[in-house]
Amino acid sequence: MMRLVVDLTSMVRWLGPPVGLVRVQRHYAAAAAAFKASEMAFTVFDPIERVLRQVSPGMAAEIIAGDISCDMSFYPDPARIKMRFYDRWPNWARRLAVAMIKPRRVLITEIGAFGRRHPDSPFLRFLERVENQLMKENERRQVAREDGSRARIVPLRTVAGDKYNLSPGDHLLLMNNDWAHTDIEVISREARPAGAKLIVLLNDIIPIQFPEWYRPHDVKRFTDYVNLAVGLADRFILTSRRVTSDVEDYAAKLGVHLPELRHVPLGCDSARKSKADGGLPDGIETDRYILFVSTIEPRKNHSLLMDVWRRLVLDGTVARSGMKLVFVGRSGWMVDGVLAKLHSHPDYGKSLVHLDNVDDATLSRLYRNSAFCVYPSLYEGYGLPPVEALAYEKALIASTGGAIAEVVGSSGLCVDPLDIEGWENAMREWIISPAARAPYEAKAREFVARSWEQAGRETLEATLAPFPDEVRPSRQ
Repeated sequence: MMRLVVDLTSMVRWLGPPVGLVRVQRHYAAAAAAFKASEMAFTVFDPIERVLRQVSPGMAAEIIAGDISCDMSFYPDPARIKMRFYDRWPNWARRLAVAMIKPRRVLITEIGAFGRRHPDSPFLRFLERVENQLMKENERRQVAREDGSRARIVPLRTVAGDKYNLSPGDHLLLMNNDWAHTDIEVISREARPAGAKLIVLLNDIIPIQFPEWYRPHDVKRFTDYVNLAVGLADRFILTSRRVTSDVEDYAAKLGVHLPELRHVPLGCDSARKSKADGGLPDGIETDRYILFVSTIEPRKNHSLLMDVWRRLVLDGTVARSGMKLVFVGRSGWMVDGVLAKLHSHPDYGKSLVHLDNVDDATLSRLYRNSAFCVYPSLYEGYGLPPVEALAYEKALIASTGGAIAEVVGSSGLCVDPLDIEGWENAMREWIISPAARAPYEAKAREFVARSWEQAGRETLEATLAPFPDEVRPSRQ
């Protein structure tokens, strides 16, 4: 019998509103949860015992919904790079060191575990007050939910059950940034003798192509993962033609054969009218702001927009229009220079605004009420935010970096991400004359966005597609 196995390791480590790759994982895992229990299973990778552990359907639902997060920051790094001095210690010594070095984090996870086991306990309110005091401000924001509830941060034992033993017919799906949270060599070592198949959803190989945009140890971890995956995976699922050609070029450079390749584009959040009610953040007015949704990191090219915006302020375009430029996104990695430039920008906090940790409902309102959207990223393997902007029927200026032009097509105005004059002229024209952007609003209305349901179904179908040595039974 063929069985779908979806690993949730990266997702269970996430805290806060889902963005980027985590959003992809949640949609695809939700599609998998609709399978019959006998036809699928969820797992997490235990970095201590270095095995896959089973996750119950109920626990998987909480993880997918973002109701629960596992703090594994003090667990051993599953990759081959040992970043901390105690990563190589025996388990008992490492646990003792963690209890001494990070007691605050340990207490938070233990309170979370108690709250999940005893939701009606009279002591829980007191413990949650203690938890609130232990948390830093950014942690308190991340656990807050749209409905007023809060996500629980728990230890690994709360989410992980018994070891999952792979068996013939199992198709194990590793998604996107599992390169940082699992050990594909260990997993493959169990999968092959068991007759299970290993399928890797690979969003891009940008850290290999442009290592200057990432921390050196992350580049090494990612490169090690991809190099191993090329030899160990039975199938790659790739999200764009550009990524497919990038992977093929990389394999040719290495002189290695690739596993079977399947191309399945990503989905997109629809324009959710039910969540559009409510106000905008303070100081933001309908049709008086330009929206850029993206994690803040060097690759996303916030720097170009800051330079363009300064020019538009100095020539009076911003003052005459009353327009603002709104960045929406969490801070990523290697952002000290970008954040320093943002916070020292003469217009920061006035006509240049940054919103962090924005929930889905607020993001929906920001999309719907924006004048138009921009996306100047230097390189993308797909590009979810520009597709979402088009789904909200917004005129879009996007870059030609990577797969963006492929994904956006003629529905958006695509400009070279290094062409500051081109961006300046396009943004000025669209600010001054709404009629100039009207043709692109019309194109956005005609844009057909793939739903997450369709993308999830096709991804899982690609995952379960039988190999030559398998015969797929008919589903009843």
